[in-house]
Amino acid sequence: MSHLNHLEETLSEQPLTSLSLTHVEFDPNDPLSYAFAYVTLSPLVIVISYISTIIARRELMMINMFLGQLSCEILNSGLKKWIKEKRPSDKIGIGYGMPSSHAQFIAYFTIFSSIYLWYKITFRNNLWKLPLTFGLIIFSFLVSYSRIYLHYHTTKQVIVGNIFGGTFAIFWYLLIEKLIRPLGIFKTIIYSPIAKYFYLKDNTFAKDIIRVEYLNWLALNREKEE
Repeated sequence: MSHLNHLEETLSEQPLTSLSLTHVEFDPNDPLSYAFAYVTLSPLVIVISYISTIIARRELMMINMFLGQLSCEILNSGLKKWIKEKRPSDKIGIGYGMPSSHAQFIAYFTIFSSIYLWYKITFRNNLWKLPLTFGLIIFSFLVSYSRIYLHYHTTKQVIVGNIFGGTFAIFWYLLIEKLIRPLGIFKTIIYSPIAKYFYLKDNTFAKDIIRVEYLNWLALNREKEE
């Protein structure tokens, strides 16, 4: 019993820390700071969306994009340990600040999504690609700027993060589409027993996939009614 009491006293004396992934400090008297505190959590929401979409859609391209996102994060971690540049404030955030992981994350997401949107997706009216791309760019800017506004990173750290994230997105896309896909590796994966078991598919070359899936739904619905 005395040992248990001693353990509880020891634990109570240990300083606690917060999970930096979700812990964001901001000025409660500044409405813009409050808004940016939510904006800066966007990468966490995107990761959840990645996983949810992969489970729901079973699309090979989404899996490839997510693997690229994780690889980009590993690159960021390595760069921070190599450069070892501090954040603008020691009181906000932990670890090194160069390059900004948030900026690198959102730059990869924006650039890869935009490239995939323009080269692999077709709509009934492809003019929709313009506002979608513009929206991605604005969203990327807000996430990056939130890191500066909340004093987690310097402007230079955010710019460098964007450069690395955008460059890695282009590299990853070219690696997938210009090197790996021509080798027939994805086709082998898709027709493998394990891929068939999990219903993995590759709709990269499907024209207007939204319309195709809608027509399939109509056909199934008509069969059910008959």
